Amino acid sequence: MKYKSIGIMCGSSDACPEKYLNLAFEVGKTLGSAGRSLVYGGGGKGLMRRAADGALEVGAEVHGYMPKFMIAVEWQHPHLTNLHLTNDMSERKYKMMSNSDATVFLPGGCGTMEEFFEWMSAKRLGNYTGPLIVFNFDGYYNHLIEQLKLMEQEKFHNPIHSQMWSVCEKVEDLIQTIENAPDWDKDAISHAAVK
Repeated sequence: MKYKSIGIMCGSSDACPEKYLNLAFEVGKTLGSAGRSLVYGGGGKGLMRRAADGALEVGAEVHGYMPKFMIAVEWQHPHLTNLHLTNDMSERKYKMMSNSDATVFLPGGCGTMEEFFEWMSAKRLGNYTGPLIVFNFDGYYNHLIEQLKLMEQEKFHNPIHSQMWSVCEKVEDLIQTIENAPDWDKDAISHAAVK
């Protein structure tokens, strides 16, 4: 097993369509059933909650990272393997990145978008080595994928940078997508110049 600890980035809204909540549960369950542990933001709502519940249902470990100020308003999931408290959002993201072997980006809002680009920038700079998986469920990330292609087309990214992320569209393909992600060549990617 190449990647055991899987980061999950996703929305915390319960107001989104049920199909996204169901997706998160199935992703958590699939990863847990495959012997993976989950690393996520510790939340008790939305896709965050459902992903954790799916993994916990099959006996997988789920490690949450949450700033202390969120504990004060009881945003945390009550039944995690471990809930690690951080001083702020920056430390939270650092800890999640440091403790995940690969990261999956499920549908979400501005926080999930921020995390995707922060993770990709870290990989571009050589500070993160794991696969980045864009879970393009029902076309949710079509526009993001097109934007990434436009960045390359307009010479803001070298074509080699497209190796930093992979796309998955079906839960049954997730494990294979993670395991088959392109090998990360730190030197080649971090030193690639736009031509």
